[in-house]
Amino acid sequence: MSNPLQEIQAEISQAVDSAFKSAKGGDEKWNSVLENYSVKPLTENQKEALLNSSMKISTGAFPIELRWVILSILHKHAGASANSVEVMNFINSYGIDAEVMKYYNKIKPFGGLGDIFKNAKTSTKNYSEGIGEAKKSAIRCKNCGAPRLDTMQYDECMFCGSELFETT
Repeated sequence: MSNPLQEIQAEISQAVDSAFKSAKGGDEKWNSVLENYSVKPLTENQKEALLNSSMKISTGAFPIELRWVILSILHKHAGASANSVEVMNFINSYGIDAEVMKYYNKIKPFGGLGDIFKNAKTSTKNYSEGIGEAKKSAIRCKNCGAPRLDTMQYDECMFCGSELFETT
């Protein structure tokens, strides 16, 4: 008899591997993974906006699409293993933010120490239009650090999919 936790972990690992091995921004193989999990891919406009943002990737699918696939995997197994306390505890405590950040750290380009200081100075104004205007401030994603204007979206990060604000 197979171990359900190992099956979930193997399926997530396979999804992360597929995302990592896809072309920059995703490709047909990655799109078939998305389709397999009934996940709607980002639009071309969304992909272009992310590719032109300060949150650079050098290879692989976008972190938010990987998040959606992992959520689909967890949901699928939650339905199939609703009677297993062990599986439900694993699913409920799964660190998706940490998994997505681990993936992002693999796919982001390394530019050395000089780029760290350059990026700190320019990333805020380049990622969200109008951020430099008076009386506007940026809200940063708690997970990946992607900036958002306080007048922009409030639900989840467009880059990694993490919740921008936690509800109590």
